[in-house]
Formats: sequence, structure tokens, C-alpha cells
Amino acid sequence: MSQLTIVRHGQTTGPLEDRDRLSPLGHEQAAQLGRSWAAARRALTHVFVGPARRHHQTCDAVGAAYRDAGLTFPTPVELPGLDEYPAERLFRVLLPELAQRDARIRALLEQRDEGDDGERLAFRLLEPLGLGWARDELTHASVERWGEFVARVEGALLRIAREAGRGATVAAFTSAGPTAVATGWSLGATGERVFTLSLSVRNVSCTDFLFAGERLSLQGFNDVSHLTGEARTLR
Repeated sequence: MSQLTIVRHGQTTGPLEDRDRLSPLGHEQAAQLGRSWAAARRALTHVFVGPARRHHQTCDAVGAAYRDAGLTFPTPVELPGLDEYPAERLFRVLLPELAQRDARIRALLEQRDEGDDGERLAFRLLEPLGLGWARDELTHASVERWGEFVARVEGALLRIAREAGRGATVAAFTSAGPTAVATGWSLGATGERVFTLSLSVRNVSCTDFLFAGERLSLQGFNDVSHLTGEARTLR
């Protein structure tokens, strides 16, 4: 058996359509995780990272803490399959279709015109939008389908298992969606449950698995015990 810890990236900053960078707090969250692991002298045999800047920034901060402590940090291997689902395209392409179908969504969008906070409104819209996408009720040729998203994440997890082999201790830095897909795969959860689960994954949380071949066994979900109280954030 091998161990896999999936780490969600730190808190991000910037406009909703371009939030692929860590905030100052996000950098500190990642550094806290690195210092915690380094203090425990947690030896990693393999490190994998998603392609986004926020994934690399989180991974880099953990690696820096290891090097500061005089410990070895494996060279990260980038896996495109660990990228997040295309949230920006869901909003830009699929939200208008959802609004046509659902009067409640239209009412929420009208609140935006009345000066409602854009970020808060976006997160209120994300759950119904994502659930429609996960049910394949909302599709568009230019938007990755839910099944395609799940398949590429599971493909990345299988590659991790193949490359790490037996007796490995692995860290993978990614986003909330892939974290939820891995958790759902281990539990046999439906797409709707997996998407809902993704909304609860905290910044720089650790979700732990044992794996052997194609078998993934959940050991712990969404742990943020390595973070100080004020650094424990959801978004």
C-alpha cells in the first residue's frame, strides 16, 4: 500500500474570471503546511502538481519550508489532469441557459444589477450551476462535460499510482474539484454528491488516502489542523 495526500491550493485573490494566484494569506497557509510537515519530518517520495499557477505556488511554498529545514523535497511532476473544472466557462457559457430555465436564478442575477456583491452572488450561483452541469443537464460544445472532467482526474490518479508504485508517500497539489472526485471515487458517490462535496473543501486542506493499483481508500477528509485559526478559510 502507498499513501497519497491531496492538498487544495491556498486562498486566491483577484477578479473572479482571473483568480489563479495566491493571496498573501494563501501563501501563509501553504507555508504553514510546509512548516508542519517539515517539523514532523514527513518524508515524501513523490510530489505531483496541477498545471495552475495557484497549484504551483502552494507546492513551491511547501517545498521552500522543507529546504529551509534542510530536508529533501522531491521535484514536482506536473499533471494536467489535476486541473480544476472550468468554473469561469460554466458561468460565461452555461449560466445564461440555466437562467432561462430557472426563475430563481434569474432573480439572483437581477440582484447583481441592484448592486449585490459580485463574489458573494457568484458563490450562491455556483451550486445550482454546478449541479446542473454534473447531471449533464447543462452542456455546450465549448465546455468540458462533467464526465470528461471526472475521467481526466481519475486518469491523473491512476498515473500517480503507476509512477509511485508500492510503499510510496505522495503529495498532490490541486483544487477542490479534483479533491472531491478522488473522495467520491473512493466512496462510490454520485456526480451530484461529488460536486456538492467540492464546495466544502477548505484552502490548503489535506485529504488522505491509501492506494494500491486502482483501489483508493479514504483515510481522512479536509483536514486543516496544520493551520492556525485565522488561517482556516473556505475561499
